[in-house]
Amino acid sequence: MKIKVRTFPAVAAIPEAIGRAAEMGKPVYYSTGLGQLTLNNQLNGPQTLAGISILGYTTRLCAKSGVKITYFTPIADSLPLVEETMRNAYLAEGKPEEFDPTTAINFQNEQSPYLTASLGWIQREKPASSILLGGFYYESVCIAEAGNIIGAMQIGGTANTHQLPFLVATCDYTLIMEELYAASAEISGNPDVLGSLKGEDLLKFLVLALLGIGFLLALIGNTSLIGLLRL
Repeated sequence: MKIKVRTFPAVAAIPEAIGRAAEMGKPVYYSTGLGQLTLNNQLNGPQTLAGISILGYTTRLCAKSGVKITYFTPIADSLPLVEETMRNAYLAEGKPEEFDPTTAINFQNEQSPYLTASLGWIQREKPASSILLGGFYYESVCIAEAGNIIGAMQIGGTANTHQLPFLVATCDYTLIMEELYAASAEISGNPDVLGSLKGEDLLKFLVLALLGIGFLLALIGNTSLIGLLRL
């Protein structure tokens, strides 16, 4: 059975962002954020992987349109995966010779150099579009505001609630919380990822149903469901 995921406006806007860069003759900035500086972090690792998955789709659009994309990250252990993802994107478009490994820039597990370099690059290169998808911390508002100042089209997304207000305020399109994972699943088309997404949704419906039934039973003084859940 084919699992269908609704298309998110932020994902639908990525081709527009790449097209804008092609028309203006300017590059695209892409980052997956600080991510606690490792892929092995339980909270931020999945966000970084989701951002890298969408990076592959974005890079393929850039390769097709002849747009330069530059990826910034402070997460050293993600770099091999990033390079392979970008290389495969160029290969899929029949342009493997156009992939430049130096466009995937790593800052060896340091937040401040990563942030400073990002701000400097944005001011010098003035990218037409900026895409921020992953586990962000305070760098989100700094990078996004720098993009705002130069008039870049911006797409953001994170599951870190403490950074969502900044991305919503500064980006044209935003993936909120679990939308980041769902967007990654939609783009990848991986049956295992889509299946896990479907399973999570079914579990949510089950929990909501139990809450509703428990609430109604409690109204009539029946606490049997509460006792059952305590077992």
